Amino acid sequence: MRIFLLIPLLLVGCSSTPSHISANPPTVQLVLDPKAQQMSRNEVIQATSECESNHMRAVPIVSKRLISGMMSDIIIDVQCFPRRF
Repeated sequence: MRIFLLIPLLLVGCSSTPSHISANPPTVQLVLDPKAQQMSRNEVIQATSECESNHMRAVPIVSKRLISGMMSDIIIDVQCFPRRF
């Protein structure tokens, strides 16, 4: 008898949708920064070696670029952070 009382309660609880969820996802506009320049391979190698010579780890900062109709990651900066112990 208890199971017959629980089934309707479960169905009612699952059927309601929260008010903060919308049916249509928001549209997001892609913002491109034409001033962000890609680092060359030599610049990335030099920045990485500078971080390693100071006993730090190199973390590349990447951005997205539209190249030949496909999104591609490009390195725009290399930051030095302390190593994890």
